[in-house]
Amino acid sequence: MVKKIVIVCCFLGVFGAALWVIFQMKGIDKPVLEKKVIVEEVQNIGDSVHSYSVAEMTVGCQSEDKIFCAIEQTVKCTMNPDFAGCHKDFVPGFVIGKTNDTPRPTQISFEIMKIKPIPGTNDVSVYTKSDCDAVWFGLCKGTVIYSLSQKGSRWAVTNIYALEQ
Repeated sequence: MVKKIVIVCCFLGVFGAALWVIFQMKGIDKPVLEKKVIVEEVQNIGDSVHSYSVAEMTVGCQSEDKIFCAIEQTVKCTMNPDFAGCHKDFVPGFVIGKTNDTPRPTQISFEIMKIKPIPGTNDVSVYTKSDCDAVWFGLCKGTVIYSLSQKGSRWAVTNIYALEQ
């Protein structure tokens, strides 16, 4: 009988200690290994127009802004899917897919109009005013929206949308 009481007391002690630890940790956030950049409010930019041509593309980014660099890489990959850095982890898969029926643009220009956070996530939508010399699924003329999420220390374009004009 004493043996059963000792076992029950040990069990209750361990269970009680576990509950105490859970209640203590409830208010503590998980440690973050890498600080993520979080855009918390809409940023109206009215950026300058950036133009790209297949004949004059260079490797690297024109800016230090990681969001801008993600969009610039997607634009370059839209014109030439075999360009350096075109990888499905950082641009939408359809951008680097082979399309025989739809000609790719050879010139694209864009101006960033607004960066808007997506509620409940660390993702952002970047609104641009864009133009190109091809139709390319309607995704390079008018208001083009790039959805971005962070992958490691870089931003990646996860999808592209166009507002009907």
